[in-house]
Amino acid sequence: MIIRAALAAVLLAMPALAATEIPFRWTPGQIEVQVAVNGRPPIWFIVDTGAEYSILDREVAKSYGITGDRFTGGVTLAIGPVTMRDQTIMLMALDNFRRQKREIRGLVGYDFFARHVVTIDFQRRVLLLSQPPAANATRFPLRFAGRLPVTDGILTIGQKRLKAALMIDTGASQAVVLRHPFAERHGLLASDARTTTSETVAAGPTTWIKIPVQQLELGRWKFPSPNVSAYSTTRGAGGYTETDGVLGNEVLKRFRVTFDYGRKAMWLEDGPQFAHP
Repeated sequence: MIIRAALAAVLLAMPALAATEIPFRWTPGQIEVQVAVNGRPPIWFIVDTGAEYSILDREVAKSYGITGDRFTGGVTLAIGPVTMRDQTIMLMALDNFRRQKREIRGLVGYDFFARHVVTIDFQRRVLLLSQPPAANATRFPLRFAGRLPVTDGILTIGQKRLKAALMIDTGASQAVVLRHPFAERHGLLASDARTTTSETVAAGPTTWIKIPVQQLELGRWKFPSPNVSAYSTTRGAGGYTETDGVLGNEVLKRFRVTFDYGRKAMWLEDGPQFAHP
């Protein structure tokens, strides 16, 4: 018993291991990190919980001698001090980023989050690995649609309070984007609604319909008049029925967010931007 007590005292006196920190660049709405592919000089990737696999631009893959149709294996990705070997990644033409004159040549997807507890500290612009959430953080259970993390939110629209299964998407700059089938089922697609068009990674130019939402509820938090749109058609991701929509960085950036895929959990801790409209 004395030995155990002494050992416990030593362990308590030892400093906690510092979390691994990976700095990121915040292009308003998206998290960008530098990634070295197969030992090449680092290039810019978006950190994207909405990507079921990490993705590399086809043109870059060709220049690196990486071949494959849609998927290829045996790839090494180094993200700061973290090296992920023997990765299966997707190859995709990311021409939309070139049209926008952005340097993005890939996406960091599911496997990064599956291997690590990842905290996104939007204030400090760093990813923290293997750091437990703060004691005052609120836990949200996660479920998965394939490799995509999902939680629930409630939308107040007129007299309706609609529960929506929202895929958590750190690659999306918006607050909430609803799938077309969900919006249609609940009569949200008014013929005179305002529309906008913007680029997406997978589908290129996509048209969105503005949805007048009075409030978004996420656990104990309530967001008045959030920026909510819906896909105008069922083309591509707009037609998915596994989830009702996407929860993006316009909401997430107001928190310090921790993902633990192994425990099927996400924690939110109030950040300094929470009070911003």
